[in-house]
Amino acid sequence: MIEEPRRGPGRPPKYHEAIQQVPTPQDQPSAIDAPAMPARRKPFGGMEQKLAYPQRAGFHSHWFNDIPGRIDRAKEAGYTHIQDKDGKNVCRVVGIAEGGGPLHAYNMEIPEGWYQEDMAAQKRVVDEKEEAMKRGELEAQPGDKRYVPSQGISIKHG
Repeated sequence: MIEEPRRGPGRPPKYHEAIQQVPTPQDQPSAIDAPAMPARRKPFGGMEQKLAYPQRAGFHSHWFNDIPGRIDRAKEAGYTHIQDKDGKNVCRVVGIAEGGGPLHAYNMEIPEGWYQEDMAAQKRVVDEKEEAMKRGELEAQPGDKRYVPSQGISIKHG
C-alpha cells in the first residue's frame, strides 16, 4: 500500500483516515462521568416568553425600555426596580438602541392599588372623549357648524 501524505490543516480527512479517528465505545465517557442533568430541563429553542418573570403578589410589573427619561419618569410614577437573587436590577436586551448598541428594558413594579388608580384615571379621560364625540363636540371650534343627527351619535364597542 502506498503511503499518502497527511492532508494540510483545515482540510477534512479522507474516508479511511476518518474511520480511524472514530472513537470506540471504550473511549466514550461513562454515565458516571456525564454532567448532572438539571431537575427540569428546558429544551433549547422551545416556545417561551423572553420577558416572562415571576410577579409578586400585590404588585403590577412592567418592562420599561431604557430610552432617555423613560426610567426616571417611571420612578416618578412610583415604579421601583425589581432585583434578582444577586441584588441586580432585572434587565433584558429587547432591541437595538438609537446609537446602534443594545436596547435594554428594565422590569419595574408598582403596588397594585396605585396601578388600578392610574388605569381608572386613564379610563375617565377616554370616557370623557367618547361623550364629547357622542355630542359632536370633540375638538370643536367656534363656528365650525358641526352636524349632529337628531338621534345623536352612538359608539359601539366591538
